[in-house]
Amino acid sequence: MFIKTIALLLALLFLPDIYIYFMYIVKWVKSGLWRCLFFLPTILLIIYMLTIRIGTAAAPDHQHAVGVFFIIFLCICVPKAMFFIIDGIGHLFHVQLLERVFRIVAMAASGTAVLILITGYCWGRNHFVVHQQTFVFDNLPPAFDGYRIAFFSDLHIGTFRQGNEKDVQTIADLINAQEADAIMFGGDLVNYQCAEVYGFEQQLSSLKAKDGVFSIMGNHDYSSYIRYASEEEKQADIKKLEAKQREFGWTLLLNEHSIIRRGNDSIAVVGVENDGKPPFPSLGDLPKATKGIADGTFCILLTHDPTHWRRKVIPETNISLSLAGHTHAGQFKVFGWSPVKYVYGEWSGAYTEGDQMLDVSDGVGAVMFPFRFGAWPEVNVITLRRKAP
Repeated sequence: MFIKTIALLLALLFLPDIYIYFMYIVKWVKSGLWRCLFFLPTILLIIYMLTIRIGTAAAPDHQHAVGVFFIIFLCICVPKAMFFIIDGIGHLFHVQLLERVFRIVAMAASGTAVLILITGYCWGRNHFVVHQQTFVFDNLPPAFDGYRIAFFSDLHIGTFRQGNEKDVQTIADLINAQEADAIMFGGDLVNYQCAEVYGFEQQLSSLKAKDGVFSIMGNHDYSSYIRYASEEEKQADIKKLEAKQREFGWTLLLNEHSIIRRGNDSIAVVGVENDGKPPFPSLGDLPKATKGIADGTFCILLTHDPTHWRRKVIPETNISLSLAGHTHAGQFKVFGWSPVKYVYGEWSGAYTEGDQMLDVSDGVGAVMFPFRFGAWPEVNVITLRRKAP
């Protein structure tokens, strides 16, 4: 897998370089030395890639270097690739005027890509926003009319190391400032392993709400992206992460539920383990998680992967509201569009099917490379309302 990744990165770097070199550099630059310097950014990036050893990306203190690599890689590769594609299309017409127009468009698109990448890295990744939502249900108990939930997902806390640790406290303060009745977390606390949370215990333990903090596990929380000496060692790391969440004072729901009461009324918070399509873990057990809940109880389901909703939640349950994350809205969204929509049917915001609703958070962290544009890191504040007769 590592060799394939390296081969893909090299292809993305060199193919546009070769095109630009033979189409323009050879024609415009006479000196052989200056021609060779054209490849210097690519060569330096490859040296950096080999130096940081992407294969060790899982180390908690190594993730920042890997993230910086990918940002630099994108800033070099994406503009060149866009120029390569657009300018190449222009040359297919063999008309000088059209070639010139396509070249100008290609240069503008490349410049825009660089600006977006720099904005997303320097500003967008910590442009934390609060997304206010109100959902109305026929079957919401009267005592819970106006009930407020602060929902956040996909913290990926390892990405905040080495200079961005303060952002975790900013997120915690932002969530607490909402003064919600309950705080709910949709999974992916870490990127790779439990060690990423070390040093952040105080910030994560500071989350407080009247009815508590409820959490589940996401696909990244199962230590599936690094190699362990044995399966026992892997399972031990998963158990450490579970124990840590309980140490924070969170109620971790592993195919379980918790009842919240207001006088004679009650609602159930149901949490399942990650249930995704391959290659993601499929460990959710809805029958187990809902066992013992009285018929007609209003249920809120925490499920990390939004594909779980159509695959199992709708056909197998009458759960009113499901909360998910996982997609990050691709960490890139413009005018309500993201390329991730071609991967997930439900990928950002609220969706309804009959009497059932799914709300997908864009998440608050970033995975692999610290970048967000348009799909700003968000905390969802959900107000539940009972439909008037």
